[in-house]
Amino acid sequence: MNRLIFVRHGGSTGNEDPAFYAYNDSALCLTTNGIRQALATAGILAQIEPRWGKPGNFALEVFASEYNRAQQTARITLDQMNLLSLRPRIAPLLNERDYGIAYDKRMDEQADDAGQGGESGLQAKRRVLGFLKEVSPLLDRADVLAFSHFGAIRALVANLIHLSDAEMMALDVPNGGAFAFERSFTADGAQIFTQMLLPDHILPKQAYITEPPTVAPPPQLSTWAGKSK
Repeated sequence: MNRLIFVRHGGSTGNEDPAFYAYNDSALCLTTNGIRQALATAGILAQIEPRWGKPGNFALEVFASEYNRAQQTARITLDQMNLLSLRPRIAPLLNERDYGIAYDKRMDEQADDAGQGGESGLQAKRRVLGFLKEVSPLLDRADVLAFSHFGAIRALVANLIHLSDAEMMALDVPNGGAFAFERSFTADGAQIFTQMLLPDHILPKQAYITEPPTVAPPPQLSTWAGKSK
């Protein structure tokens, strides 16, 4: 049992309409298509290890970021894997990058760009090392499944398989995408992580948020001033 798996949350309201990022985290929830993406990913993950479902075996440890969309994805995925009793541990180190006051696409293209008061890709890469160190002892007895975000997963994968800065920033992390790695050791005891090939499970973006229709005000009630019969 030595696998480390990262899953990006399903498509959220913010992924469909950036205006939602102006609100607090409760507004950034999964869309209908985001739920479909989580269901598709669950079907793939359920095939990896039958021992995960054995009661009391402690064969799987699950983590999720502090954000609603990651926790929703974790709950849907675990339910569909028949692991309803598992409760993900909340790990702030899995949180998405801080994109600062206003999003600038260069932050997702240049590793050292921190935007306006945000967190660069390189800073995120250093931050998530703390999570990898935390779960390393768990891999001696269990697999680890972590639900996180676009920028954070880029950083996690870059650390595991030693991507260059340019390779990290070019890594595609689609909504619902799962990245699985198997741990082994060199002759001198150093850890090596090898990416596992998973069946295709990525659903394209299909559901879109549109502006709600304009609702006309209700008609005013008119009074009849005629004489009653």
